[in-house]
Amino acid sequence: MKMLTDLATPFVNIAEQSSLEANDNAYVHTLRLKALKEFNNSGVPAKKEEDWKYTSLWDFSQQEFTHSSQKNTLSVTDVEKLALLNQAYRIVIVDGEFSSTLSSFEDLAEGVVITSLMDGLAPVETHLGQQIDIEKAGFNALNTLMMNDGVVITVAADVHVEKPIELLVINSGTTDNLAIHNRHLIVLEKNSQATVIEHYVGLKDIAAFTNVVTEVVLAEQTQLNHYKLQQESSKTIHIATLAAKQAAGSQWISSSISLGAKLARNDVHTQLLGEQAHVQMDGLYLPINEQHVDFHTRIDHAVPNTTSEELFKGVLDDDSHAVFNGKVIVHKDAQKTDANQQNHNLLLSRACAIDSKPEMEIYADDVKCAHGSTVGQLNEDHLFFLRARGLDEVSARSLLTYAFAVDVLDRIENDELRQALSLVIEQRLPQGGQ
Repeated sequence: MKMLTDLATPFVNIAEQSSLEANDNAYVHTLRLKALKEFNNSGVPAKKEEDWKYTSLWDFSQQEFTHSSQKNTLSVTDVEKLALLNQAYRIVIVDGEFSSTLSSFEDLAEGVVITSLMDGLAPVETHLGQQIDIEKAGFNALNTLMMNDGVVITVAADVHVEKPIELLVINSGTTDNLAIHNRHLIVLEKNSQATVIEHYVGLKDIAAFTNVVTEVVLAEQTQLNHYKLQQESSKTIHIATLAAKQAAGSQWISSSISLGAKLARNDVHTQLLGEQAHVQMDGLYLPINEQHVDFHTRIDHAVPNTTSEELFKGVLDDDSHAVFNGKVIVHKDAQKTDANQQNHNLLLSRACAIDSKPEMEIYADDVKCAHGSTVGQLNEDHLFFLRARGLDEVSARSLLTYAFAVDVLDRIENDELRQALSLVIEQRLPQGGQ
């Protein structure tokens, strides 16, 4: 199938001049060469590709990005103001580069390792690239080709990390049209637990490209609570893949909240490879103006006795557009699968639009599976009820909108994080004007 190959930014030339140099270790170098071949063959997806039929990459293809950032002046105080949590280990990436001076995780418990990508890759390098498919139409090959920094988080067997780990990725705004290509790897060994927050922030309303892949490896009886908040510039193109493999008895709680960006595309995928594995995959998107947000999710029930819960909600306003495509696959012989998938959307203007496509492919016969999708507007009876009790129209609409979105936030166990995200959502929620 023909892909977009005529790109204004010569990614391959840039990669050959920098990322493919011999300072990579042998394993990474082999991955890059494979990615180079794939990217040369396929480029980036065109709308003829089924998974990209509702999301155009024309603007991306015509944008000229730079890969050299100017010096920023961010301080520890600036970072503290941007962070979601006060009581957390903090990892900071600024303009695509890991910053040890702005990060704070000195008191890590024994068995927990947090490092930059290349510094910490050697012990876990064989996990790199194993949760994603670089031959799949998308940006996995480009990220593998260009990945210049990122974070490795490993938790040893039987270790429970008490404090959350916040990965704060900041575009300082000092370099217009900056492209960053980060790769993160999270590895939990048997019977360990951790909470990780990915937080993407843009400080100025300038054009940028965030290209990130996060790979998650969960061994037996592990639990990872993983949250993502994306609130970048309204001119940013944010392309992200979050992919996991789960062993027996593992639990992955994933919640993604998308607020910023001109175009935001999030691919979230897990493979349930061991019995009693469970995933809770949630999302909330709130596009305004002409923003476009696209969530593609996939849950593979590969063995018997696995469970999944999926809840994605969208609140759209102005001329915004959202896409939700959720796929649950129950493979042959994956008996006793219990899967539930829901997507609900609230449209606050006549000009906004949603393309919702929940899917289930079931190849086993002893399963319990359900899915559903709704699209609607604010309930006029509820609005009248609140107005009759003294609320003005703006306040009434805001309250009803928040009530619709809060279901996703209520599923977050960490109190401090839930409150912090609730405040962000309250400040952002559109007021539902006509």
